[in-house]
Amino acid sequence: MGLHDVTVDPKGKYIYTVELKNHRVQKFNPNGMFITKWGFNGTGGRDFMRAPHQIAVNSLGNVYLTDSNANQILKFYDNGTFIGTLGSKGVGPGQFNTPHGIAIDANDNIYVTDMKNYRVQVFDSKDTFVRQWGSLGIGLGQFSETVPGIAIDTNNRVYVVDKINSQVHMFDNTGNYLSSWGSDGKGPQQLHKPEDIAVNNQGEDIYITDTRNSRVQILQVIE
Repeated sequence: MGLHDVTVDPKGKYIYTVELKNHRVQKFNPNGMFITKWGFNGTGGRDFMRAPHQIAVNSLGNVYLTDSNANQILKFYDNGTFIGTLGSKGVGPGQFNTPHGIAIDANDNIYVTDMKNYRVQVFDSKDTFVRQWGSLGIGLGQFSETVPGIAIDTNNRVYVVDKINSQVHMFDNTGNYLSSWGSDGKGPQQLHKPEDIAVNNQGEDIYITDTRNSRVQILQVIE
């Protein structure tokens, strides 16, 4: 109930879902067979007060969840055992104000959309802050206060969904702005309040949940 995000581990062995209203993660095999589930009691915050929105898994099988209520990242082993948290509420490096989107690259670097700080933050494989980029505005490489989705392709290009501006912004993995596309509307390549994004494992096809148009759009990056 309240299914909010789904991800696959880097080896393609397991599927994970996060449910807001059921306050839990579920784990399945690729055939949809249930394996395990877990909630958020014992994570430093009461179960029903946690609000994980998106989920990502690294090469070790560790599961990361963005908790927009607590302004933290929750980290678990793949059996649901709680490991710890990253971050706290604030504006400094490694702090958050409504973290939402999360993605992990091939080197286990973690990318988080820190929505109300209008930025992307990057952490290394040891969960240490590395860099950040972004600011509030409508200029090149700037964000609105609602950037809920993020993805990384095999060429280390980072895609960030800007819901309010109905756009997708593309950066390299150090935060250098590359391009943007999208405008508000119902036509092909137009978007209306998009929320999430994913890239296939060849780095060719980009899938965007075009929420208010009730559709998924598939696009390709032209080199």
